[in-house]
Amino acid sequence: MDWNPGQALFGGRYIIEGKLGEGGIGITYLAKTQSHQLRVIKTLKEEILNNRSWKPHRDKLRQDFRDEAVRLAVCRHPHVVQIENIFDEENLPCMVMEYIQGEDLGKRLRRTGIVSETEALLYINQIGDALTVIHRKGLLHRDIKPRNIMIRTGKLEAVLIDFGIAREFIPGIVQRHTVYRTPGFAPPEQYQLEAIRGEYIDVYGLAATLYTLLTGVVPTSADDRLRNVPLETPLKFNPSISAGVNLAILQGMEMRSQFRPQSVAEWLSLLSSGIDEISSVPPTIIPSVQANIPTTIISQPIPPTHISPRVIPPQQNWKYYSGQSGKQSFSPEAYRTLQGHRSMVYAVAISPSGEFFVSGGNDNTVKLWKLQTGEKLRQLGRWFSGHNDSVWTLAFNHDGEILASGSWDNSIKLWQFHTGKIICTLTVHCHSVNALAFSPDGQLLASGSADCIIKITQVNTGNEINTFAGHEDAINSLAFSPDGQLLASASSDCTIKVWQVNTGQEIYTLSGHRFFVNCLLFNREGEVIISSSSDKTIKFWNVITGKEIRTLTGHTDVVSSISLSQNSDILVSGSWDKTIKVWHVETGTEICTLTGHENYIRSVAISPDGKTIVSAGDDNLIKIWR
Repeated sequence: MDWNPGQALFGGRYIIEGKLGEGGIGITYLAKTQSHQLRVIKTLKEEILNNRSWKPHRDKLRQDFRDEAVRLAVCRHPHVVQIENIFDEENLPCMVMEYIQGEDLGKRLRRTGIVSETEALLYINQIGDALTVIHRKGLLHRDIKPRNIMIRTGKLEAVLIDFGIAREFIPGIVQRHTVYRTPGFAPPEQYQLEAIRGEYIDVYGLAATLYTLLTGVVPTSADDRLRNVPLETPLKFNPSISAGVNLAILQGMEMRSQFRPQSVAEWLSLLSSGIDEISSVPPTIIPSVQANIPTTIISQPIPPTHISPRVIPPQQNWKYYSGQSGKQSFSPEAYRTLQGHRSMVYAVAISPSGEFFVSGGNDNTVKLWKLQTGEKLRQLGRWFSGHNDSVWTLAFNHDGEILASGSWDNSIKLWQFHTGKIICTLTVHCHSVNALAFSPDGQLLASGSADCIIKITQVNTGNEINTFAGHEDAINSLAFSPDGQLLASASSDCTIKVWQVNTGQEIYTLSGHRFFVNCLLFNREGEVIISSSSDKTIKFWNVITGKEIRTLTGHTDVVSSISLSQNSDILVSGSWDKTIKVWHVETGTEICTLTGHENYIRSVAISPDGKTIVSAGDDNLIKIWR
C-alpha cells in the first residue's frame, strides 16, 4: 500500500508530500520535516514483502536494506547523497536522505543534448572522488549511469544517488551478488551471479557514463558485446572529443576486467594523463585504438606503414647486484626504447634463433624487429591481409619459420616469418583470441579465446581436430609440455587446467590462485608449471602431482606476463606495477627489479640465451634490456 500525502511517519517527524518514483523492489517519497525542510524517504515495496516467492527471504531483504542504509550513512562526501535517519514504519525499513534540488543527468541530456567535455569531466571527477570514498568503505555502487547523478540547481555540482543495488565487496574473493544491471552501463561480470568483485565494476559504469554524456548515445551493452556487436568509439559520434579522453573511456570499458584500470583513482589518473599526453603529440596523426575508430587528422596524415620508430640510443650506465654467492653481476637497464606502435603494445615474442622479435598491439598491427639493434624490419600484413582489431597474442613455431597472431577480431593468422606473407586465416573461435601455442614439433596449434574454448588445429592443413571445453571464463594463456603430450591452460576463472593432448581429456585442475591466471609455461624438463596471476603472485606447480610447490611475491599489482630462459634458470615477470622482476628459478629469489615503463606492462620475453629481455605495455613502448 502506498503512503498518501499528509501521512505522518516516525512519530510525526516526517510528513509525506507525495511519491517520487519506484523501482523493482523499492519506492521513494518526498517528505517534509517538522521544520518544513524537504527530505527523500526510501522504503521497500509492501507487495514485494508479501509476495509468496519473497516471503522466505523477507527478513533478509529487510536486513540488507538496513545494512545498505548504515553503510551509505558512513560514506560522507559532498558528492554522495547524505543519509539523515534510519527507522522502521509499519514493519517497513526506511532511510531518510537529503533532498537534492536539481535534475539528473539523464533528464539533462534529453533536455539540452550532449554535455561539453570540460563540464562532463568536472562531473566525472566529482563522482569519481565520491566512489573512491565509497570503495574504501567496502561498498560497490553497481549502477553508475546518468540517471543516478543529480546536478544541484544553479551549481556545477554532481551528487551520486540511488544505492539500491549497492553491495559489499572484498577484493579478490568470489562473491554472490544479485544480478541487477542497467544495459550499456553494467560490465560483463555484473551479469554473473557469482564472480570476483572489485572497484573495476564501477570503473566501467563511470566510463560508460562519460561516453553517454559526450555522445548522447547509450553504449553497446556488455551482453551484446559478448555476442560480437562492436562498441563504437565515442569519437564516431562526437569528433570533437579529445583523443586522450576517447582512449580512457575505451580502456575503462574493457570487457575483461583484469585489463581495466583496477580502481577509480587509477582510471581518473589515466583520464588526466591521456589528455596531457595527447596535448604533447606533434601535429601529425592522433593514434586510433582499433580499426573501426576513426583517426582524427590534424594535418597531412602519414600512412601507418611508413611510421619510423624513434630509437633512443643505448645507455651506458649499468647497475650491479649481489647474487647468492656474493659475486657482483650486472643488473640490466633499458638498452633501447622503441616507439613504433601508435597505441598500447599487448604482445612480444622472440624468435627461436634469438635474432628477431615481433610485437602486436592495439593499433591492429604486427611488427618485426631486429633484437640486437632495435631496427624495425617490416610490418606484417597490409590493409586487406592484416588484422582489423587489436593483436593480443603471438607465437613462433619450433624453427621460427611460422608466426601465429591472435586478435580481438576473433581470427588467427599464420605468417611466413621471413617473407612476411600470410599463409592462412583461421576462424575457429567466435570471440577474441587471447592465447596461442605451437606444439614442440610445430604440427599443432592450440588457441584459447574469450569464448572459454580451446581449439587444436593442424598447422599444415588448417583443419580443426579437437576442442577442449571446461573453463568457465576466458582462456588467457596456453603452453605445451616439452614432449608435446600435455597442454596447460590458464583462465580468468582463476584456475589452470592440464589436458592430455591426444585424447582431449582433462587430467586435473589447479586452483591455488585467488584471481585471474594470466600467463603460464612449462620448465625445460616439463616437470614444473609456472603461472602468474592478477592476485600479484607467481606460483610453481608439480606437473605429476598437481601440487603447489612455491609462491613468489614481490609485485604490487597484476602479474600479466612471465618468460623463462631456455635453460630454465632465469624467470622474468612483467606487472601492472610498471616493473619487471628477474628471478632465480632454483632458489625463488628475486635477482633485480627493472623500472622504466610508465604504464602497465603487458608482455615480457627473454631471449634463448638469457641475455636480453624485451618488454611492452600501455605506454606504447617496447624496451630492450641487456
